[in-house]
Amino acid sequence: MIIRPLDFLIGTVFGKVLQNIRMKIMFIGLAVLFTALVSSCSPKIPFTQSIREQYKLTPEELRGIQFYVSDQVVLRRAESNTAQKTTEEGRLIIESGKSIEQFTIRNGTRGALERVPDGKNLMVSFEEGAERQLVFGSGQSRSGYYSLQALSWEDGRGLINYAGQSWYATEQSRNAILLFKMKSIRKLRVDTKVAKGKRVR
Repeated sequence: MIIRPLDFLIGTVFGKVLQNIRMKIMFIGLAVLFTALVSSCSPKIPFTQSIREQYKLTPEELRGIQFYVSDQVVLRRAESNTAQKTTEEGRLIIESGKSIEQFTIRNGTRGALERVPDGKNLMVSFEEGAERQLVFGSGQSRSGYYSLQALSWEDGRGLINYAGQSWYATEQSRNAILLFKMKSIRKLRVDTKVAKGKRVR
């Protein structure tokens, strides 16, 4: 078989173009993978009062931050069942009990800001629904961490209003604080300082 010079030239050029396209696709794929890895490896750090004050974060900016809960939060509430009365061997037997309802927010669960009640508290939701927010605040923390707040703490349990009902947070839930990624604040700051420009008329 005789290969003409023109055919050889076209084949060589096409081969180089195809090779360049493959290299570009590989480079783009590696860049996307690297970006994803860097993004996923960004450390989560505690959200503190000093960070809030240092960056002078507004409610709008706070809503743009993805929050996470550091420790598992467990809420429980009990409902009394109707007492059952029976007689046995001439004695009156009254059987009563309680059904326990439990709601769990696992550590690392994503949360979004719902409301800013004041300068030291945030209301964060971890699921859809009305009145399904938990209050995190820095008022009782020496470190300035935003920890889980309750109406009152007694015997290690915290009374909390959730979804329009009264719940009790377990003692371990008191360790839960808000986490976030610092890059989210940096991105917010960059976005808020970008000028669109003004055209001369």
